[in-house]
Amino acid sequence: MMRTFYHLFSSILAICGPSISFGQTIDQLSSTHDAVLGYHQGYSSANSNYNYADWFGAMSQPGNLGGENNSRSLIAFDLSAYIPGTVINQATLDLYGRGAVGAGTVASVGNVGNNTCWLERVTSPWNDNTVTWNTSPTATSVNAVVLTSSSASSQDYLGVDVTQLVQDMINDPDGSFGFLIRLQIEDPSRGLFFCGRGFTDASKRPRLTIKYGTDISVSERPSLVMLDARPNPCSRGALVDFMDLQEDLTFEMVDGLGRVVIQEGLLHGGTSFMVPITIPEGVYHIRARSRADGRSLYSASLVVLGDQ
Repeated sequence: MMRTFYHLFSSILAICGPSISFGQTIDQLSSTHDAVLGYHQGYSSANSNYNYADWFGAMSQPGNLGGENNSRSLIAFDLSAYIPGTVINQATLDLYGRGAVGAGTVASVGNVGNNTCWLERVTSPWNDNTVTWNTSPTATSVNAVVLTSSSASSQDYLGVDVTQLVQDMINDPDGSFGFLIRLQIEDPSRGLFFCGRGFTDASKRPRLTIKYGTDISVSERPSLVMLDARPNPCSRGALVDFMDLQEDLTFEMVDGLGRVVIQEGLLHGGTSFMVPITIPEGVYHIRARSRADGRSLYSASLVVLGDQ
């Protein structure tokens, strides 16, 4: 079996040589869980769990007993398929306008007031069946995205650029647990409402689109110098050497789906890296960039075999 595999990929390299390319991959993800967080002044609802709802958004409106009622929302997508370090080319979030969501001076009319919101990365775990306003998870404002004030009572926000937020989530899976939406100014009367995971029309539910991978091939970049990677083919866990590197580089090892398996810097004179023992057998693309200006300078194809 190993001999057959070896000859198969040797044939691929012989036929394709430096023209092997790795195209961009586009994934569309639906949310896996969400929750509305809220409190109503004068009531004990700050300890109430509302689980998922047919709306996702934030509001602040006068309370029936005086004071105010505030709401925020959480939403999460399963990003476990992306290896930490995978370079995301673009990530966009589609949010469809919901309009009115219930009773009250804000909820009953839909989007209202100066309702600019923050979209932030959640940094601690939460359970949609138990989370409340008082047990809200932590979130960070680093790379937060602004959802600008609406101009209609029901308004779609499509293609919201969340690339850096998603990149942060992929790079730090142990400290990333979805998105939090909250008003920039939590003071009556204002609100911004979208369709949630429980909305009856599935096509209107939140959707995350992720584009990743590389379309670089040596045939498309004739100025790239072919790296001499040895040994090639190699086994998982092997130490692979690059020969004659002339400057400080950042190199990436990319699988057939365009996911970055390794990304690290090499100083000229430092020429080796360890192939992860956890990656599948296959043909991988090696791309090396100048650490000075980011230009792609070197390229290689590397065949990784199973344990010998």
